[in-house]
Amino acid sequence: MRGKCTRRASEPRDLVLRPQAEHETLQRHRQEQGTTVWKESYGRRAGVEGTISQAVRGPDIRHARYRGLAKVQLQLQLQLQLQLQQIFSAAALNLLRIDAWLTDTPLARTRASRLEALPVMA
Repeated sequence: MRGKCTRRASEPRDLVLRPQAEHETLQRHRQEQGTTVWKESYGRRAGVEGTISQAVRGPDIRHARYRGLAKVQLQLQLQLQLQLQQIFSAAALNLLRIDAWLTDTPLARTRASRLEALPVMA
């Protein structure tokens, strides 16, 4: 009987019951995700998130250049240097993208769903 209810070997199934207001909000947002307006706005967001991800993985612009509070504070005080560093990081990122475009190198491999990963029977 347990095999019909859950896939877990030892523990029972977990159910999350949310308060009614939270549940209704969640359902409303899920319905909005099916609209074309939402899909267009999310498409823009996905592009921006891809750019941020590439910037963090490449030139690592997420972290401060120096370690230690005094040095980081000095870095923040030197706004011109910081702005130049950001400009150079952006330029380097653009050069990486141009190179990838010219050499037909994909920026990242998109994930395939489990259904897409199944072998096709001919």
